[in-house]
Order: sequence, then structure tokens, then C-alpha cells
Amino acid sequence: MPGEMMDLFEREVMEEAIEKLHSETAFYTASPVVDQLLDLVGWPGAGDKTLVDNSCGAGAFLGAALRRLLVAHPDMDDATLASKVCGWEVHFFAAAEARLHLERILIDHGGRVPAQARLLATRMVVHGDFLRDGPRSPTWDVCAANPPILRYAGLMPVLREAYENALPDFAQGDLLHSFLHMVERTLKSGGQIGIVTNDRWLFSQSAARLREAIGDSLGIAHLERLDCDSSFYRPKNRRAGQPPRIHPVALLIRGKADCSIPLTRLPIYPESDDTADDGCRTLGTVASVRLAPWLGPHGIFVVSAEVAAGLPREHLVPAIDTDNIKGGRYSPPTKFAIRTQRGIEPCRAVMEHLDAQLHRMPRSKQRTTQRWLPPETFEKLDLSQPSLLVPRIASALKPVRVPPGVLPLDHGISIVSAAEATLDEIEDALQRPEAQAWVKSRAPRLENGYYSLTATLLRALPVAI
Repeated sequence: MPGEMMDLFEREVMEEAIEKLHSETAFYTASPVVDQLLDLVGWPGAGDKTLVDNSCGAGAFLGAALRRLLVAHPDMDDATLASKVCGWEVHFFAAAEARLHLERILIDHGGRVPAQARLLATRMVVHGDFLRDGPRSPTWDVCAANPPILRYAGLMPVLREAYENALPDFAQGDLLHSFLHMVERTLKSGGQIGIVTNDRWLFSQSAARLREAIGDSLGIAHLERLDCDSSFYRPKNRRAGQPPRIHPVALLIRGKADCSIPLTRLPIYPESDDTADDGCRTLGTVASVRLAPWLGPHGIFVVSAEVAAGLPREHLVPAIDTDNIKGGRYSPPTKFAIRTQRGIEPCRAVMEHLDAQLHRMPRSKQRTTQRWLPPETFEKLDLSQPSLLVPRIASALKPVRVPPGVLPLDHGISIVSAAEATLDEIEDALQRPEAQAWVKSRAPRLENGYYSLTATLLRALPVAI
């Protein structure tokens, strides 16, 4: 009896984890996208092909694939039909929806009686966890799917631990990575994958090993950006809300010998054309591109003008952050950074201020020795030259001129002229349409037309100087 109770408890915990997973990832694919991907993989085509959707949800891909199969082979018997189309779904209600969807298609388009159609639909849809319980060897010729996208941090521990035990390290981190790995393992030689995914796995460093592993045998034959607003919908039993915060692409993946885009550790940008930049120098070769220091929550090492009035001027540096940039224009500093040095304890007034405020510093950033140093020191930064400041979250690449003696803050991207080019030349190069287009084609997209800019990305920006 105690063993039975423990099994019941474990099952309830897993069911709760699966319900939470479904609520986070239940965005289903709109019919035009489904049809486009089935066209890309040529389903059903000629020959004895089989198709799987390993995260089938309510059965959008399965239903469309089955309907096409019935049109192409109206006399196919039940046993053969059941072997042609397969779906896996971890959520009980979604699996039931998928079976009901297929049942109706089998009745309306396949001429089956209800009992026959119900049995056949049940055989086609597996209520199970593909990542834990699915096959580990080549099984299908085609995968057509919209895999779930969710960071492992968003999973309940019981499910996260199960996946971590079942999958290699490079396939963890996001459920999308896990499904892509498993799809590659279960695809037969000569098979094809037609999927809609977010764009991040194509260029993020965290997915480099995944791309490399898949790229041993597969490549990309078609890559197309999709519109998020029209590509997905919420099932009726889920809370209404905005589309998922992803930027989707449609992909056709197949044997790498037949593909124009190889899958390697190198990033892939859906809208880029690297050939146009051949021969250009990069921004990183003509300028110093660095992140502005983070000194902790404001009020400790970054103080207002009122607080600064009570501190010695030799310890203060005018400082700006994104609050000082409005509409792409610079406004004078309203804050000051406290400059301290390694091995030299500052004066009493500075130490009294810091000791009264350091309790507000995040514990992981508190120093056990030389407590007068900020989390990221700037004592060696040369502030004698003007610089350009680029906000990390922006709708376009908009460098703002910062005068000498002013310290940019909080991980804004600071660009300082090197010997190779003047700051005027650099600013002009960054404002050109070619530079704007290059950044927009590579920077990760955010919501409402904004992009995430990084120092690494800007260092690689080709500049005609």
C-alpha cells in the first residue's frame, strides 16, 4: 500500500508539471503555415513514406497530412494508414483533441464508420512523452511539427530532471533544442524535416553545439521568416493572450549534401547576405567597442547631484545611462560615479557614504575585501576622449556622442576611436543604411520592433572606412 501511495503521488506531481508545460507552450500552428511546410517536404508524394509530429498538440499537422494521404490514396487500408501518420503528445487533453480531429477526418474524408475511425485515430496518436519515451533510432521519413519552445528553467523540477537524465548536455537548455536533437535521431536516411521554430537557435552561442551535432548529417534547404501574429493561435481551452514572444521561421532540413545552408557552430542569420561585406574592415578593428561598467544599484557608487554635493569632487565623475538619451539625443549628466582605486581606501566622507549604502548591493556582488570597489571597476578607463554610446535595447543602431570626461554606465555599448579611424568617421559609418540593415538582419529581435544589440555583434559590423 505505501508503494502504491508513493506511485500515486509521483504521478500527480508529473501531471502538474505537464499541465504547466502545456499552459506555457500551447501555441498551435495556423493552417497556411502547416500547408506550406507539408508542401516543402513534398507530403505525401510518391513512395512508401511515413510522417511524425512529435509534439502534435491538437493535431494540426497530423490532420492536414492525413487529409492529403486520403486524397492521394483513397483505397488505403487501415493498417497501412495507421503506419503512415504518427503523432506524440504529452498532454492528455491535447492528445484527446488530436484523436478527435483525426477521427472526424477519417469519417468525413476517409469513409470510416465512427467506431472504426476512433480506433484508427487512437492508434495514430500516442499519448506519451516523446523526449523520454520516444524511439532512439531512425523511424520516420518526414517530421512536420511546431516543437515547443521553453527554457528548462521554466519547467517544474520533476520534468526538468527527467529530461536532463535522458538527453545530452547540448540538447538541454530549451525544449526546442531537445526536440531538434530527437528529431535528428529518429529521421531515416534521406528524410526531411519541415518545422516552424523560433530564430534564436540558429545564431545563439548556447545552441552552437546543437547546430554542430545536427549538422553532421543534415543542413538547411529552405529558411524563411514568418509573421508571429498570423502563424499561431491559442487553443480554446487556454487563456487568451498575445502570441508567443518568439520570432518564427519556417525551415526545411534534410541531408546536408542537398542543402545550401550548412549547420555548423557558426551562427545563421535568416536575412543576412555576408557576400556583400567581403573585403570590409570590421568595427572592432578600427575602434574600441566595450560594455560600459555596471557599478551596482544607483545610490551606492552612482549618486545624484544632491548626494554628490557632499562628497569630494576628486572622487566624482559625471556619468550617464539610457535616461540621458531621449529620441537618440544626448542630455547632460544628472548623476555622478564615485571613482575609487584598488589598494587605496578613499577618504572618510566617501567611506561613510559607501558603508551606509553597501547593504543594498546584491549579495553576489558584495566584496569581502576592499569594499570601496564597485562590482566593475573603471579606474583604468581613459575618459579623456569623446566616445559614442549605443543603447543595448533599441529600434535601430543610434550612436550618441558623449563628450570627454563623462562615464557611460550600466552596460551600454561604448565606442572609442582607435588609431585606425576618427570618431567622426566611425559615427558616419554607423549611421549609413548598410550598417543599419546589417545590424537589423543579425541582432536578436525583441518585442515592438526593438532589437538586442551586443558589443560582440558590433565588433563584427563591417565598416567602409
